[in-house]
Amino acid sequence: MASNQILDTHIHLWPSTATSSSNHSWMTPGNPLAKRHGISDYLAITSPPPQGFVYVETDRRLPSPEPSISDSANDTEIRKELESWAKEPLDELRFLRRMAEGTPEDGDGFTGQEDGRRMLGCVIYAPFHFAPRVFGVYMTVAKEVAGEALWSKVVGFRYLLQGKGEGAVGKMLQERGEWWTSNLCALKALEGTSEAWCFDVGVDTHRDGVEPMEAVAGLVKRVRQYEEREDPSGKRVKFVLSKSSHLHEKNGKRAKLMLAMKDHLAKPPLSTPQHQPNPRWLSALSALSSDENIYMKLSGALNEFDKEPTPKEIPALLTALTPYFEHAFHCFPHRVMFGSDWPVCNVGGPAGEEGNWRLWKGVVEAWMEKKGLGEREREQVWCGAGAKAYGLKGLFKG
Repeated sequence: MASNQILDTHIHLWPSTATSSSNHSWMTPGNPLAKRHGISDYLAITSPPPQGFVYVETDRRLPSPEPSISDSANDTEIRKELESWAKEPLDELRFLRRMAEGTPEDGDGFTGQEDGRRMLGCVIYAPFHFAPRVFGVYMTVAKEVAGEALWSKVVGFRYLLQGKGEGAVGKMLQERGEWWTSNLCALKALEGTSEAWCFDVGVDTHRDGVEPMEAVAGLVKRVRQYEEREDPSGKRVKFVLSKSSHLHEKNGKRAKLMLAMKDHLAKPPLSTPQHQPNPRWLSALSALSSDENIYMKLSGALNEFDKEPTPKEIPALLTALTPYFEHAFHCFPHRVMFGSDWPVCNVGGPAGEEGNWRLWKGVVEAWMEKKGLGEREREQVWCGAGAKAYGLKGLFKG
């Protein structure tokens, strides 16, 4: 399929003014990603460029897991505390707003409205772990900062569930399960363009094991039970399986903090003997497969080879990836979508900054050819599934 018929459902961008550890905790000195990555940089390596992309939040720095807000605080006090605590995520919204409005500042990495139109949707940070009242105040602040042009492009929200420590995700989702359920279902009441905004699930089965993914399956079940009980409209929250991956320094050492990124298949480890998936990973995906509002991305896999170098040739990559691709496609037919994970694909990618995007596109293309997918099925992977998940159906077939 021609590049201009592709929806790239996962890219990250940041201006030159957000390239230090004060903006992103993971952006330590010497990190290869610690430089501007703007729309113009993305378009330069995707020529001819895709028809559009979905921006995914970049794990901006937060000073603590949550702000210090007393139970007796009023909305004005909550707002003031949140504006200070979430300075960086809100600055990220201001950057995105300039893209949506076509008003670049020096260092933003785009030229005007024409570049900004490439951003068909964006997935932004949201603190789902907050009490519903505080969550509601944050969403009000976020909408005001975003402005109308950007808010119309918001198609999803993300809160990372990786790197929390053994058993921490399950404990949090259990102890704060009512908050999570309430906040997720509250998305449907927000004014926007999406039928039911997505929650991008950030888990990392490579480094954190399968437990967080199993805990998420329990969360999905609770959300569906709540919807059946409280929402007769039939609208359902959509989930897109995603994760966060370790960044690597130029010297090969793993950074202490991690960058949020949408993953390929919940990021399984790919340097396993005979490239066989973990049975618990297989079961966790299978348990979610019957839910028509859960989607999976083919993205991010170039960073998951840690016991051996990432293969440089497409046939070798397919040998490692095919068992995972096959199971994902079996579990989520017509709900598997393409995403490049640019520029994070450059961290583990073997083809250089100018070649990793095209390499990953070639891997997905070769797998579909090998599997014998028809034109309609390929369209679903390249654009249809992503457009449906993110409420962009008017722009693409499917």
